Amino acid sequence: MFRIQYYILSILFIGSFLSCKNPPVNTESTIHIRLKKDPDRLHPLVFPNPIAREVYQYIHVSPADYNPNTLQLEPILIKEVPREMVLDTGMYAGGIAFDIEFREDARWDNGSPITSKDYIFTMKAINLPLTDAGNYRSFTENITDIIADPNNERKCTIIFDHAYMLALETAVNIELYPQYFYDSLNILGSYTFKDFNAKNDEAIKKDSMLQQFATSFNSGVFSRDKISGAGPYQFVSWTADQHIVLQKKENYWASNSTIPSLMQGPDKMIFHIIPDEVTALAQLRTGNIDIINEVTAAAYSELENNPDLSPKFSFFHPALIKQYYILLNNNDAILQDVQVRKALAHLVDIHSIINNFENGKAIQSVGPIHPLKRTFNSELAPIIFNIDTAKALLEAAGWIDYDNDGFREKESPTKMTKLQIEILITGQELGRNIAILLQENARKAGIDLKITEKDMKLIRAENVRTRKFQMIPSILSQDLQMWDDMSRWHSSNNTPEGNNEIGYNNAEVDALLDQIPETKDEQQRIVLYKKIQEHIYQDQACIFLYAPEERLIISNTWKASATPKRPGYLANTFQYVGVPVN
Repeated sequence: MFRIQYYILSILFIGSFLSCKNPPVNTESTIHIRLKKDPDRLHPLVFPNPIAREVYQYIHVSPADYNPNTLQLEPILIKEVPREMVLDTGMYAGGIAFDIEFREDARWDNGSPITSKDYIFTMKAINLPLTDAGNYRSFTENITDIIADPNNERKCTIIFDHAYMLALETAVNIELYPQYFYDSLNILGSYTFKDFNAKNDEAIKKDSMLQQFATSFNSGVFSRDKISGAGPYQFVSWTADQHIVLQKKENYWASNSTIPSLMQGPDKMIFHIIPDEVTALAQLRTGNIDIINEVTAAAYSELENNPDLSPKFSFFHPALIKQYYILLNNNDAILQDVQVRKALAHLVDIHSIINNFENGKAIQSVGPIHPLKRTFNSELAPIIFNIDTAKALLEAAGWIDYDNDGFREKESPTKMTKLQIEILITGQELGRNIAILLQENARKAGIDLKITEKDMKLIRAENVRTRKFQMIPSILSQDLQMWDDMSRWHSSNNTPEGNNEIGYNNAEVDALLDQIPETKDEQQRIVLYKKIQEHIYQDQACIFLYAPEERLIISNTWKASATPKRPGYLANTFQYVGVPVN
């Protein structure tokens, strides 16, 4: 499923004693993959987690998805990607609709056909306010109705009451669930899709049958024990904090498919949960692990340049559709001054960070849109590291070192305020390194930058939601859809539960954001996106750092490839060759 997710940089260093048992040496039919941590749940509708996605992408597939090679939306379970239809008459006049038809050969694990009944069930399960599918619900709540074709069980029509910019992706790019498996009592079959809308929330939440369904659907049973989808692999077993096993389905309906999402390569996949990178790399060198991603730059470079070991592996660094940036609280007493925010941006030596921590494998960012997207505003010049420029901006903002102690102050009628700023980090190595470098440069400009380390959950609860922070290194993750959800930049979302964490407020940006969903012409939409980026750039709302590349190492016993699509590879497309691939 497409999703735009925000993560504070936080990777907890877990003891390497987990998963220390040596896995069996690889055989022709089994591929061994390292996971950085236990994914907790394999239930994408209620837990669309990046680590979990590395596993469930082989179990659950969507009606349509982005091809890992072309990055274009292609049909998976449906015959074709539908066209948007404008509704001119009838009760839904003024809205839009999509007709979808599932393939005749598409089957669930019990042999039954995939039909519109399963599609409608999936959407009901998401929109039911009692389920933990809130991340998806924010998209599917834009669907007004879903109408099954009475003459063809594989066809249905999805209706939106307005021209929603993510309507197509919402209609076809959500993991499909089998109704017979997740709702064996057919509880949701007694309700229409329209029953699950905001107007009925209170009545729905009191319905005992729906409570029963939601309790079961949200439970660990469907997250760790019973898991089923239309993908090429089936769930076999899960030993907590050790490994997860998937098996290639026998008599699979798409066994000869050339569609990447449906292909069957290895007979078995074993995901080994190894948090410690040193341990994981040791397993890679000895042939017990075949795939390791998100390798640190130093380890990646060391192995790649080792003449004895590098011929045994393939090294990939595809672009990732995510960016590192630093949140700035635009409502903070000090940071509400745009000149101070710009000064801080000039104190970040992004080129040094990219060269030292990413081995040069990254693209400098200038705004919230990824540089590889066509909505990216390429006319915005990257911010240049320059301490003198930062000093001049601070001087213009009234920050002077009155007492010659090396730090600036601002004088007011009632007091003298020291230029002291706090940056919150979680202990993750990259965030800490960025903070230390910034601290050194800030001191040269006369800023007393304090680094505070704190647990991620506490930062979210005590600082981000309350807007009681100044700076936080963060990650802005995006997906491949054409139109990015930019709602985090709208002032209406500056609430404790809203995603405008920095308190950004620009009336012109609000107006442009309001226009995007109503703008039909693609080129006009692109213009709007670029204007929004220009405003955010001029306001220096955040400090955008860079878009990293993945660092992926794969054993040459497999013929493999990489993709910008997360998590950077599709192991089900790999072929065992047994000897190094040239």
